[in-house]
Amino acid sequence: MGPRRKPRDLRGRQSRIGRLARFYLEGFIHVLAYRLMVPLTILYGLLIIAYLAEPAFGTALKIATAVIWVLWTPQLFEVAKGLALAWSRGMAFGNLNEEFAHLYRTRYGKRRGLYLSLPFIVMAVWAAGFILMIARWQP
Repeated sequence: MGPRRKPRDLRGRQSRIGRLARFYLEGFIHVLAYRLMVPLTILYGLLIIAYLAEPAFGTALKIATAVIWVLWTPQLFEVAKGLALAWSRGMAFGNLNEEFAHLYRTRYGKRRGLYLSLPFIVMAVWAAGFILMIARWQP
């Protein structure tokens, strides 16, 4: 009996996030933003400490906050979409068979539109907060 071969993923190595762009653009954006956020969050923490020590770093902190805010947007959208999917039992953003979806709507109600709009409502509130932060924060 020879050694067992590991199954090969035809999409490429897991560490190569570019492979996602070909078949799952939403996932690629999510992973790319996450990978950028990890080192930027460390730098952001250092910038906050520098700002606390010297208020002259206020403008740099505002710019960094805006960049971090924008990079968090895909993460927040995906979380809101996932919650809508879970709360609607797969009726929103799910790939349910039409008969099964009809049975679910009959049994659990017809609030699918509310669940479909949830991520976009969250994005509207998120964008309003971003605009307020840019307009009102005076470093």
